[in-house]
This record gives sequence, C-alpha cells and structure tokens, in this order.
Amino acid sequence: MENYEPKKLLILRILEILTEYSDAEHKLHQGDIISLLKVVYGIECERKAVARNIEYLQDAGYEIISDKSGVYLAEKKFEVGELRLLVDSVLSNRNVCKAHTKQLIEKLVKEGGRYFKNYARHVVNLDDYFKVDGQELFLSVELLSEAIAAKKKVSFVYQDYGVDKKLHPRREKPYFASPFQLFLKNGGYYLACAFEGHDDLAFVRIDRMTKIMIEKERARELSTVTGCENGLHLGKLMNRLPNLYCDEPQRIVFETRNYSENMLDYVFDMFGRETEVEELPSGELRFSLVASPRAMRFWLLSYGKYVKVLSPQSLVDKIKDDIEEMRKNYE
Repeated sequence: MENYEPKKLLILRILEILTEYSDAEHKLHQGDIISLLKVVYGIECERKAVARNIEYLQDAGYEIISDKSGVYLAEKKFEVGELRLLVDSVLSNRNVCKAHTKQLIEKLVKEGGRYFKNYARHVVNLDDYFKVDGQELFLSVELLSEAIAAKKKVSFVYQDYGVDKKLHPRREKPYFASPFQLFLKNGGYYLACAFEGHDDLAFVRIDRMTKIMIEKERARELSTVTGCENGLHLGKLMNRLPNLYCDEPQRIVFETRNYSENMLDYVFDMFGRETEVEELPSGELRFSLVASPRAMRFWLLSYGKYVKVLSPQSLVDKIKDDIEEMRKNYE
C-alpha cells in the first residue's frame, strides 16, 4: 500500500492503534504496531520511531504500560462496565429511534476498542425493542437546551395518540411556555416548564412536542413558579411526584397488611429512601412520606392486598370509592 499519510501523523495513529487494539489482556509488540500502521494507515516506519513516539505519549500523560511482554494503553475513556451501562441505557430508551440507537451504540462500541465488541453481542435485533419513530428527539433536545441557556420562551404543538396508533395535535393553537430543565423519568424524556398564564410547574413529554420554536420573549424567572421559590430540586421532586402528577404533595401514612417481603423495595424504588419506616410489634411496617395523593392513590391500589392507607382521610375516602367502583365493574 502506498504511504498516503504524512509521517507527522505517526504519533496520532500509534495512539489510535493502542486505543483500538490493546488492553491488559491484549498487549502489542512493536512489530504488531508497525504492521498495523502499514495495513491500516499505509504508514511505514522503524521500531525506533514507534518507541520514540510511545515515549512522547507517555510524557504527554497517557497511561501506556510497556514491558517485556508488550505495550498497551491502560487508561481508556470508559471502563467496560461504564460502556455497558451506556449501551444498555441507549438500547432501552424508547425515546431514541432505531436508526439513532444503532448509530449511538456503534459510537460507544468503538470507544471500547475491538475487544469490547464481545460485550455488545446482545445488541442484535432492535426490532425486539419498542422505539419511537423518527429522529426529531435530538433536534428537540438541542432546541430546548438552547432556549433554557438563553432564558427564552418556547412555543410548540403537543400531540397525543389516536385509535389509529398515530400522533395527532391536541389542538391547532401552539402552546407557549418558559422552559427550565430536561430530565428522564419512567422511561420518558420530559421538559420541566411553566405554561403561559399559569403559575404551576408542568411536565411535558419531549417526544410529543413538534414544531418547537424559540421565541424572542424572555422566559419567566424560575423563582416566580409556585413551589420553585428556592430553585428546582428535581431529585426530591421526583420522589414526591413519581407519576409527575402536579397536585400538592401531602404527608401520607400507610401500613402493610398480609406483609409482602419486598414491600420495602417497592416503596423505596418508587418514593426514595427518605421515606420514614417503622416496624410494628405485629411485624408489619408503617410508612410515612410526602407525595402526590393522586400518584399515591394509584400506587396503593396496585398493592391493595398488602397495604392500608391511614391518612389523610381524603385519600382514604377516595380509595374506598375506587374499590367500590372496581367491584361494580365486575358484577
């Protein structure tokens, strides 16, 4: 192969070879590097040049280990576990369409080198995963991020699914809102915002937003939104609003009945470990937490055999009504 690259790129190509082909279990000899330089990049060089450039890279701070058994790049951008987590996160994220999922995973696998590919064999058939259609999500994220950084309002059309399994505009007139933050929750990608003419915080699915426009008008200050006077603390807020219902969080107390051994797991996964828990003399558990009554209502009903809500009374009454309506449905 003809030498189609200048020798001044030699140090860069050696670094790329060490990144792609070497790790602690796969060390390279200088002869291996020389062969790869010729085959992959069409560069011919001597052993002394390889050794010299490796020393330059070590002096520059790259953690390259060299001994009698060979040489390898010890420090990677990502560890194997980190890359697996990122690959699986992209794979399971339904907001990323199949085409973009494939592109992102290919980029991540490349970061791990050729030997990481064995860890990504489970990415074989994207048809097994539910994914949204189209690649608009990333453009929407970019636009919303730009609007948040510039503190500008946005306008958009919001869509809902119809019986034809297609998205349709909820209304012809666009919505106007002040955007504050993007976040992932329950497998969905959301925008925390305040709609024009409303003082409460709202949450909007980004994959349902179309025709997003950054407006010239300045967004309202977050401190003027109800409940955000001291900032937006999403971690605590998500525990209190697990289903993103925007009713006022209340102190809710409930006890286990017919004790389920996994109830602690279920409660902590849904509402966080700030939940207060007390073991009763009977061996049952009493929980106390601050959360959305509406979200708590549906959660408690799903575990109705195992729990009994004690307060507030308004929630107790609502669950009783729900149970009665459910009974009527099966008559």
